[in-house]
Amino acid sequence: MGDGIMKSKIAILCSLILLVSSNATAADAEGGVNIEPNIEDTIFSSITHTETTTDLQTWDITMTLNQEALANNTTFELITQICNNEGVCLAPQDAEVTTEDNETFTSSVMTIEDHSYVNWRITATYPSDNDTQEKFPSTGFYKTWSDCYYHQGEWGGDNCPDANDGESSDEVPFVGFYATIACLIAAAFIRFE
Repeated sequence: MGDGIMKSKIAILCSLILLVSSNATAADAEGGVNIEPNIEDTIFSSITHTETTTDLQTWDITMTLNQEALANNTTFELITQICNNEGVCLAPQDAEVTTEDNETFTSSVMTIEDHSYVNWRITATYPSDNDTQEKFPSTGFYKTWSDCYYHQGEWGGDNCPDANDGESSDEVPFVGFYATIACLIAAAFIRFE
């Protein structure tokens, strides 16, 4: 009787792990659709950047502080991260930001070969509020897609080689793969007890 209860608990646990992993995969951004900030919720009055990136070319951004941030001597860091079409992301890095008037700032980041998108976020520091910090977005990154990306088993973008047309992948999604392995290990462990 105890063995049946244990198997039921393991089955429920595995189901929950797989459910959570499939939701994490489904919550991923829509391929080719940039994730942009809502300017009103940031320290900027305007943000413009390269709309679609290309391999081995720069992703450029121009940001202008709003009057409140300017008056409060708000400072910020731009953090970027480039991910490739194999699902591997480089470590996030502080981007070099330049300004001539301490109000409008520019930056450029060189993309890598076979990149899928550029992630970016801002970390603001408020000197008038004991140097507290705020991230934009509060979690994760904004995202600018490349002109040739691989997302959820499909190629997209206007600059993909013809060789990629119609290709599909039989790969198991990364999170789902490890959730499945965890369930198999748990089941094997229980079986041997």
